[in-house]
Amino acid sequence: MAIVPCKKMIAICQYGGDFETHDDGWMNYIGGEAYAVDLDDNTQLTDFKQEIAETIDSTVDGMIIKYFLPGNKKNLITVSKDKDFQRMVNYYKEADQLEVFIMKEAPPGKNVKKKQPARRPQKTPPKPDSALTIQTTPAPNNTISLNDTIDIETNTDITPSAVPISSSNAFPIVTNDHDQRIAAKQWENIITGVGQRFHSLAEFREALRKYSIAHAFNFVYKKNENQRVTVKCKAEGCQWRIHASKLSTTNLVCIKTMRPVHNCQGVYLNAPFRAKRSWVGNLIKEKVKESPKIKPKEIAIELKRDYGIDLNYSQARRAKEYAREQLLGSYKDAYSELPFFCEKIMETNQGSLATFSTKEDNSFHRLFVSFHASISGFLNGCRPLLFLDSTPLNSRYQGMLLTATAADGDDGAFPVAFAVVDEENPDNWRWFLSQLRVLIPTTGQITFVADFQKGIRESLREIFGGECFHAYCLGYLAEKLNKDLKGHFSHDARRLMVEDLYSAAHAPKLEAFEKFTEDIKAISPEAYDWVINSEPEHWANAFFGGLRYNHMTSNFGHLFYAWVSEANELPITQMIDELRGKMMQLIYTRRVESSQWMTRLTPSMEEKLKNEIIRARSVQVLRSHGSKFEVRYDETVDVVDIETWDCSCKGWLLSGLPCCHAIAVLESYGRSPYDHCSRYFLVETYQLTYADSIHPIPNVERVEDTETEGGLVLVTPPPTMRTPGRTKIRKVVAPGRIGPSDFLKRQLQCGKCKGLGHNKRSCKEGVEETALQTVAR
Repeated sequence: MAIVPCKKMIAICQYGGDFETHDDGWMNYIGGEAYAVDLDDNTQLTDFKQEIAETIDSTVDGMIIKYFLPGNKKNLITVSKDKDFQRMVNYYKEADQLEVFIMKEAPPGKNVKKKQPARRPQKTPPKPDSALTIQTTPAPNNTISLNDTIDIETNTDITPSAVPISSSNAFPIVTNDHDQRIAAKQWENIITGVGQRFHSLAEFREALRKYSIAHAFNFVYKKNENQRVTVKCKAEGCQWRIHASKLSTTNLVCIKTMRPVHNCQGVYLNAPFRAKRSWVGNLIKEKVKESPKIKPKEIAIELKRDYGIDLNYSQARRAKEYAREQLLGSYKDAYSELPFFCEKIMETNQGSLATFSTKEDNSFHRLFVSFHASISGFLNGCRPLLFLDSTPLNSRYQGMLLTATAADGDDGAFPVAFAVVDEENPDNWRWFLSQLRVLIPTTGQITFVADFQKGIRESLREIFGGECFHAYCLGYLAEKLNKDLKGHFSHDARRLMVEDLYSAAHAPKLEAFEKFTEDIKAISPEAYDWVINSEPEHWANAFFGGLRYNHMTSNFGHLFYAWVSEANELPITQMIDELRGKMMQLIYTRRVESSQWMTRLTPSMEEKLKNEIIRARSVQVLRSHGSKFEVRYDETVDVVDIETWDCSCKGWLLSGLPCCHAIAVLESYGRSPYDHCSRYFLVETYQLTYADSIHPIPNVERVEDTETEGGLVLVTPPPTMRTPGRTKIRKVVAPGRIGPSDFLKRQLQCGKCKGLGHNKRSCKEGVEETALQTVAR
């Protein structure tokens, strides 16, 4: 006999999202994740649940499975036994796949209330202080009986259809303290009783939600359709209920029946009420508008105090995101505005470059922006020195911000270009540098201070070739040394090695470099080998061939870090415009400040030169031959050549300012040291840096379709979404101040065995000794 194979189908399991109910009662599942699970006619419910649990890394305890009937998305069907499961499979046996929704019920003992015995409705009218009024036709004895409303409502066929709400996007509202729910009191009379009219069912549902919060009870829908809504108190046996429906030939909604008294004796007053992220977001919208920097923790505290709504941090953050999206625009729509936004940048700021690229599915890949004022300021007033760095974005779609920053004549950070990319990788760095290369002419050599990993080293060689020097960021180098060190080194030993690395990098002469590296060798030969093999020609002053003016780290991007921490939760176009506004204000402020300077050099360079002039008074000058002089200071002998602007101490070359040796020689010949300073430190050069302005960009309205050379393009958000938890934002450190203590963390040291990485309580030495003694016996 031939065996008939079982038909296979795929169950699309939706998990962690939220149901959204439309005015017509139709439900859509929003957010969460989806997993595919195979099933057939022989699959049992327990096996199906177990496979789902393994797929989503959960347990079958408390798992609830629901699904829609074919063609009906108004009522969810619950699968509680094998018969229900087989019925679900049979409904979809002609289809290749079906959609199920995975939910979790509350754990035992939580939000579980005693079953209340059903009570007959009281025939006395409500108390005078009740917030409700019943508008019905009085009985013959001129008294209002609740039975009048019961007769009307019981004529309606009520079919239970609970509206599910996922715990991932719904917020519990706990109403324990009535005295604290200050703001909720305004909703106590929002529903008055029979005959009250609303413009739509949505308005009625909104009023009902607020009314339940004000009176501290929970409710369930018995009917939730596009023509009528019937709701009852969630407490079993409680007689409170309300029914509203549309008036014939109109869109008005009227309350037809209402039982205004609860007889559940407060059983469900403390039950968690579920509210959607959108509802809570609308509730706090004005607060977010008034205080854009309000923290989620502060939102949770205020909602608890004013409404009795109890939120955790992530729920408050999501509600704030929704409120900001309503105020500022959609995160998703902002990506579709990118083509038009880039055009407006280049139109309003002639000579600027704003370009983006997408992936094959038109999802966002990367965006590069550099304003003409930044490029001209760098080329005309800044030293040929660029600092490359990156920082993560705490936006809904994550991403990274790549930055190129220069140093102005007062050692202030000057933003040159930045890019938003989906992730930091060699390909995106290569793209960023290639865009930057378009803006920078080929004449002259540029020094880049940057990390040597993530493909930056190879990209610089490929794009800029021999026209650039790559100075390894000393901060990244020290971090890698600390990470790569093998063996157990104490915190003090690590600190000394990193300090010696910094000293070796700053040492201007070979002898000093060798001294500090020998100090490292005395602590760890392995660390010494690491340092010698780490290409000192890229980071040590004694070997480096370019000019970096004593700037050893790439943390000049601190300016971008501070700005991004304030703006990275905005939609992408608004975040870019916020950065543009910060840059525009920075350029204007520094232009105005520098117009008041009366010195020849910028303030910081003026102070440094004056300090060297004071030191020069103790320098002894001896003539050698030609333009060379021998000078003696503090038991050291150096040679100064005033024609080539050089001193054997290398201070003149490394800083761009004449050292005390050179100043002593210059003054002995009646020359001014100001005439022998780098032109980049002159106030007039500084003013060229900030001569051009960044101009405002008009409001960008959403553009549905944008024509480009490649055809019709609609940019969509990147597929990556923010993972749970907070994104780590780089600590802002002022340029030139980063040192070993900024990243070295003290390790635990055991007081018993003196080992590192654990304490006395977790020490295994005593345990191992006891085990050995036991084996010996």
